Amino acid sequence: MKRTLVILIVILLSIFSLASTLSMIMDVTGPFSQNFNPFFSGGTNYSARGFIYETLFYINGYTGEVVPWLATDYSWSSDFLEIDVTLRQNVKWSDGNNFSVDDVIFTFNLIKNYPALDSGGVWQKGLKEVIKVDDSQIKFVMSKVDTLIYTDLFSVYIIPKHIWETIADPTSYTDSNPVGTGPYVLGQFTSQVYTLQKNQNYWQKEKVKVDTIRIPAFTGNDAAQLALMNKEIDWGTLFFPNIDDIFVKADPKHRGYWLPEGNPVLLFFNLDKDVFKNSDFRKAIALGINKQQLVEIGMANLATVSNPVGIKGGFSYLENDNLKSMWYERDVEQAKKIFTNLGYKLGKDGLFVDSKGNKLSFELIVPAGWTDWIAVSQVLSSQLKQIGIDALVSQVDFGLYLERIKNKDFELAVSWVNYGINPYLFYERWLHSRNAFSGDNRGGWNSITTDSLLDIFRKTSDERERQLAISSLQLIGLQEIPSVPLFFNPTWFEYQTYNFVGWPNAENPYALPTITGMDKAFIIMNLEPVK
Repeated sequence: MKRTLVILIVILLSIFSLASTLSMIMDVTGPFSQNFNPFFSGGTNYSARGFIYETLFYINGYTGEVVPWLATDYSWSSDFLEIDVTLRQNVKWSDGNNFSVDDVIFTFNLIKNYPALDSGGVWQKGLKEVIKVDDSQIKFVMSKVDTLIYTDLFSVYIIPKHIWETIADPTSYTDSNPVGTGPYVLGQFTSQVYTLQKNQNYWQKEKVKVDTIRIPAFTGNDAAQLALMNKEIDWGTLFFPNIDDIFVKADPKHRGYWLPEGNPVLLFFNLDKDVFKNSDFRKAIALGINKQQLVEIGMANLATVSNPVGIKGGFSYLENDNLKSMWYERDVEQAKKIFTNLGYKLGKDGLFVDSKGNKLSFELIVPAGWTDWIAVSQVLSSQLKQIGIDALVSQVDFGLYLERIKNKDFELAVSWVNYGINPYLFYERWLHSRNAFSGDNRGGWNSITTDSLLDIFRKTSDERERQLAISSLQLIGLQEIPSVPLFFNPTWFEYQTYNFVGWPNAENPYALPTITGMDKAFIIMNLEPVK
């Protein structure tokens, strides 16, 4: 009897040792709520995206490559009003039901009927209908030409019709026991920690070498950093000052990080204010900024300085070399000369005043609690004072901060633009008039010429036309300076190789290490447990 018990224990221990568990940080905002609705954002919902629910294609966040996923192929019609998509066969939902064309059509009709769930705005951008061609094909029909809409269509998370068709109100559905096609299913759940277990019905389960993902809750960066330092976390997503000295130096053989360019941070002018409507005035302020100093002091040298046209390094081929002579750098004397030519006079206190004796003094708003951006804003304020501008840093609660920008109730703001998968989408979000104030065009730039150039991206598939348009937009950015690109926020990513190898890094940048979408599933499938 004892011998049998010992053998059983040995077997159980052997099985346990074969199971690989990866611990990662998903959020640092406190206890979790059991909500895995993929149409919501934040916390556990990020786990649902990619780990539990999947998209038709995976659009690589670093390279822009379109990778077949739940679909295997797509093709445009000659008039660019239809996209035919071929679905992958032999895919099952985690509950064993077959994945089908009907699930895809149901998903798109659901977000049509409940616009709050249509985060990519596919129906607003011109999707007219989704048609079942046969058991393996669907057709997206558009009401207008939009050659970039595929990026939004292919990023919708597909849900099971046989479950969601019974949901009375999907906009409030918490999806506490999700059923997806992805590599994982929900394991155990508490508000402090939950696990995801390998989906045994997964269509490419042989690529998944991580059996369990463990996701603990943290109430802030300090506790999360401590867990990372104590080897409790394999995959970190933290702001980590002095990362080389504190994190890597302790064990450089097993610890690494990669901080690729994320969303750009800019200085926005409220272009509804008369003083900021003058492009020379904006140019003078731009000339007063030392971006490298902002990054070194405010961002602990962990961000990447942006060029004046806001194009990431991976897309440098889109930069117009003929315009680089117009790229501006800090020039205090030239900035002062511009202000003088505009009729401002330098006061005894070193600040410029207008014809009525009013000082050039502006409020510079930044989200409260964002310590790195606050530091950036304080350095920026010091720099602008050297060219005769008084920028008073005001820390504003995040909700009110967004509300003030939306309501045009600000003068200067340090803020960001969601870059998207390529510079075309970045320029559209940054400069199109339809995104003014309430969107990423936070300064309210409004130009028929700019809008027309931006619309070319969506109306043509000719790369030469797109190149001409983006070159023209670079010229506008350099001449008009609608806002000032400062730096690219780092994509925070720390990893440890005690348990798993195969992480993306600067030497092997196969995916953007973000946790909000499909990228993390792609990364998981490239990891191998340490033997």
